[in-house]
Amino acid sequence: MKVITLTINIDSVQTSKIGCHISDNTENLRLFFSADTETIEFYKQNYLAETVRKNRFQFNKVMRSAVKGNISPGQTIHCVFLEGFTFLDNSDYSRFIVMDRRDGKLEISANEDEMGASHKTYADGSFAGNTKQSGYGGFIEYPDGNREIFSESFDDGNSNLMELLAVTEGLRRLKHVTRIQVNTDSCFVIRGLVQWVHFWKHNNWQTAYDSTVKFEKQWQTVDQLCEGKIVEFKWIKGHSGHEEHDFCHQLAQQSAKL
Repeated sequence: MKVITLTINIDSVQTSKIGCHISDNTENLRLFFSADTETIEFYKQNYLAETVRKNRFQFNKVMRSAVKGNISPGQTIHCVFLEGFTFLDNSDYSRFIVMDRRDGKLEISANEDEMGASHKTYADGSFAGNTKQSGYGGFIEYPDGNREIFSESFDDGNSNLMELLAVTEGLRRLKHVTRIQVNTDSCFVIRGLVQWVHFWKHNNWQTAYDSTVKFEKQWQTVDQLCEGKIVEFKWIKGHSGHEEHDFCHQLAQQSAKL
């Protein structure tokens, strides 16, 4: 998968029309992007213009995010394109999302049927806003049906961090297993592991606006635990009467002392 690193310098912002210069340390390109129609007007045709066309979906995502962030002239955006990368659609979260990172590859797919993983982990996180206590809980389900329960409490944190740590602990306990199913109610964790983390790694764990990725160390840890494995993610709707997830939710709440 080819990695392309670009720098976007914003020249002008007129209502929804953005003028910018793009460079990759070898070539420069000026263009206008219309936020309303997501059309691009190129000032010349060169390698960079072709690169933007081939990665149009990723470029549009970057520019849409910039507009939402109240972009202004003089602003610089550092972004990474991964040619051929598979992006998840919202409808994919009702399916089984598979990330195959065996043998140095990265293949992402969303399937109607599960792959039949031999080991499963269920996990949930919780945060008590009034006391600032937080915690997570979950369990490993082994092929023979046995379960290994885990949980941990913290004096600080937030909901997203607890969800991330819960999944991380499950994967850590299965670090020698190469075929795993992860069950969680956190789209944040699934999207982060299957999508965002692959771009952050190539951008030195910085966002497009040169700020450090939130929970950087925790993302790095869980990313390493996925290396060389095929991991299937199943999103479970919270409070939906799912027996295994409800059990994890109770563990997480107990850990957060709710």
